[in-house]
Amino acid sequence: MQMPDDVRAWVRGVFRACNVETAVALNRMPNRHEETLDHSLIAKINEYSAPILFPSKWIVRIDTHFLGGRRHFYTWEIADIGILIMFRRAGKMVKMKVALLQSKRLYPVEQEYDEAERVDYEVGFARLFKPDYRLEAITSPRVFTFTDESRYTALKTHADQYEAVQKYEKESGIPVYYLLYHPGRIPYAAVIPRVVTDAVDETVEIGARVLPSESIRRLVKGQPKDYAPRYGEVKNLSPKPVAPTPAPPGWLIEEFIADLAIDCKVGHVVKSLDDEGLQRVFFSRNGPIAAAIAVTFDIP
Repeated sequence: MQMPDDVRAWVRGVFRACNVETAVALNRMPNRHEETLDHSLIAKINEYSAPILFPSKWIVRIDTHFLGGRRHFYTWEIADIGILIMFRRAGKMVKMKVALLQSKRLYPVEQEYDEAERVDYEVGFARLFKPDYRLEAITSPRVFTFTDESRYTALKTHADQYEAVQKYEKESGIPVYYLLYHPGRIPYAAVIPRVVTDAVDETVEIGARVLPSESIRRLVKGQPKDYAPRYGEVKNLSPKPVAPTPAPPGWLIEEFIADLAIDCKVGHVVKSLDDEGLQRVFFSRNGPIAAAIAVTFDIP
């Protein structure tokens, strides 16, 4: 089926807006938690939830389902976001694709590992009250920089999650992709706390990128346990197939969805709703994702 150009361009524009949203969020606050970037992406997608009718009579609808931080209480360690792409004609499903995205952010050089953990959810609102000894670190000006030496600190070789992704791919046959969050450009630097009059850089050249997990495994092969790759190592990765505007590292998220996933060049083709891979990912209460995005195309 040939998708009209205006339909594809609209989908690409939606995910480009998500890319800009997350990149600017990281520009504004370089040490924000990875999970909040997922929140930003889902929130931006929700702005486009109204079904759109095109002159060609194609209708596009985007739905989301977000389960959030409960991954800390279940074994949701394969992917943070599941992408479901569906084509329907006369109300009947004619094709379905699945793509799994495991989110990882690039850390500024000055920051150690810092993400929300299970204890943060158990403590609840009390985590908002900072002890006095931490206030100085919060209020004293600090420079955060992103360079080739910056690392994807939460992406560690041979860690439980790293091994679980590899095992899942082998057992299910469903590829997993890393959704790598970056600031809009690299090198980049920001001083925190910000001066109220400072303008946030909204240039997005790098932003949210997608790479096959297999590409990362090849890159870090031979490295010791808990090795976290540097941006300088990842930035030259350009997996196949190449999207229309190839520029490492990996694919821009809008390219991944609008130019590759839609055309079945990446991801997992679902044969039916009984597909074991689909059931395992989307229909199990303790499935391996925390959020799902469904893009449905109704074809005249």
